[in-house]
Amino acid sequence: KQLTENTFADKVFFCNSGAEANEAALKLARKVGLDSGVAGKSGIVAFNNAFHGRTLFTVSAGGQPKYSQDFAPLPNGINHVAFNDLEAAKAVINEQTCAVIVEPIQGEGGVIPADIEFLKGLRALCDEFGALLIFDEVQTGVGRTGSLYAYMNSGVTPDILTTAKALGGGFPVGAMLTTDKFAPHFSVGT
Repeated sequence: KQLTENTFADKVFFCNSGAEANEAALKLARKVGLDSGVAGKSGIVAFNNAFHGRTLFTVSAGGQPKYSQDFAPLPNGINHVAFNDLEAAKAVINEQTCAVIVEPIQGEGGVIPADIEFLKGLRALCDEFGALLIFDEVQTGVGRTGSLYAYMNSGVTPDILTTAKALGGGFPVGAMLTTDKFAPHFSVGT
């Protein structure tokens, strides 16, 4: 209730870690893509030097081969482009893109904030092509950037937000937040 009352989200899926929250976000995006009726709408755009977790799916979405190279073959359909490079993102986001996953501030490759215009451009591209914008706020969430979540500092609202680390104050918990528009794509048993 506190999360939905204080964010854009209507629904929260709780799990054990940030990796599980990101795994759930990517799965939800692929499910929404499948349910859209657009053939092949399963592509994911992610960014170089990102870190989204250590599950097979999330380590594949993270743009750091040092974490994924020993686990090939990796899940396919994930394009990595340069962080803060809107033109590179424009070159790969299309009708087959189901999601763009981005950290508002990259933490693993250094402390690198996303440019506000970059995030606004990603939002516009996702809107144009019917892709979900996922903000990975596992590291930046729960007050670590001056607001409850970093998206609040940018004026850009994602479709899905993932959170963990500070969320539990030391207790292992993660969460995926989304809206009533996308949450029903996950039903009992999915």
